[in-house]
Amino acid sequence: MAWTEVGLGDDEYSEIARELRSNYRSWGEVNDIIMGDVLRSFALESLLTLLAGIPFVGLLLIAPLPDWGYEEAYLRERIARWGGIPRWKHYLNPLRLIGNPIAYLLSFPLRRKLKAAFQRA
Repeated sequence: MAWTEVGLGDDEYSEIARELRSNYRSWGEVNDIIMGDVLRSFALESLLTLLAGIPFVGLLLIAPLPDWGYEEAYLRERIARWGGIPRWKHYLNPLRLIGNPIAYLLSFPLRRKLKAAFQRA
């Protein structure tokens, strides 16, 4: 959700945290998945979003973007594709390497709120 216009509502963090708590014992396990797979999976999109967003900054000030998100079926397919490739092969794409810190920054507010909700759950 860090890569969508919609984001998450405050009540959604609690729901997700309860589900995560039922499947993972610690925030460290959840964070390892986020940092190791989710962020790296979205590194290329993060870089491209930044590059595409530069010329459209003026447009964003004029017209708001519509709400959108990712369909669950698409995300499940993406997870399967990402997990089906050996991890070392992901590092061969230099654009992904450049996009990793951008993905980290884009996800930071979401991860901070999710961690707080996870610790309360």
